[in-house]
Amino acid sequence: MITPDLRDDELRRRLDGLAPDGLTVFTLEGDSIRGALVSGTTMVAGMRAAHRLGILETEVLGRAYVAAALLSATIKGDDRVRLQVDGSGPAGGFSVECSASGDVRGRLYNAPFELDEAPSGLDTAPLVGKGAISMTRFMAGRTEPVTGSAALRSGRLAEDLAWYFHISEQTRSSFTIGLHFDAEGRVAGAGGLFLQALPGASEEALDRVERLVYGMAPLGETFASGATRSDICLRSFPFFDFNHLDDKPVRFFCPCSKERLGSYLASLPGGELDDMAANGPFPVELTCHNCGSVYAFSRDELALMAGRRHG
Repeated sequence: MITPDLRDDELRRRLDGLAPDGLTVFTLEGDSIRGALVSGTTMVAGMRAAHRLGILETEVLGRAYVAAALLSATIKGDDRVRLQVDGSGPAGGFSVECSASGDVRGRLYNAPFELDEAPSGLDTAPLVGKGAISMTRFMAGRTEPVTGSAALRSGRLAEDLAWYFHISEQTRSSFTIGLHFDAEGRVAGAGGLFLQALPGASEEALDRVERLVYGMAPLGETFASGATRSDICLRSFPFFDFNHLDDKPVRFFCPCSKERLGSYLASLPGGELDDMAANGPFPVELTCHNCGSVYAFSRDELALMAGRRHG
């Protein structure tokens, strides 16, 4: 992965002034409710720069990145989770994935997307449209991934994820995800909260916690103000038997490299590789869909790949 170039000095200054991105994992109500809180402003700003996205595209994909970071709390070791949405709206949908260590990458299907008229706000529902949400778990030691899916309920990711867990995994869950932009359209704050019932959770406790979630200030604005995850937990959960479990980093990171994409080129059918090596145009550039990194291959590099095929 090539590191995103954040050339906006004001954005860089603001990001440097915020607490590092991360994930706080906790339980509530006698360990009967699992919780995860993510601060991801730098992650989303880096993703936006790497994929060269506008505000609306960032609103859709940025929320997906925050959601993926939240889902990293549900896996461990070398496991991965991929979250996909396929929609009928102009965004088309997205595919993002996270590792248990908090690395998040992924892409928007249509970027940039075109609108028939200017939107009245940043509501993602008309941008995503109708469709389906799916979650695939890649678990170390198992040869086949496990996938579940559900119809989109609204095109708003927090609602669609809660609905997915209700339909596909029969688990009561709540999500809130927020992005905040400054007056110039810079990413100023990004974060999310995930609460899920564990065995033994009472309906009364779940109802109380959900009311709390719905009454919280937008998390994007809260993190933009300089609040930390610890601030939010201390402010929001003191009467819910808060039990802190862990803190982990989250970041926008893709393990792609020139060597990996070069292996893809080398595996092309012989005639296609020979034509590319002979006729270019040079340099041949390949873009990683998951992080926007561009890798250039010269005439000599292509000739060497083709020569190895024939040698």
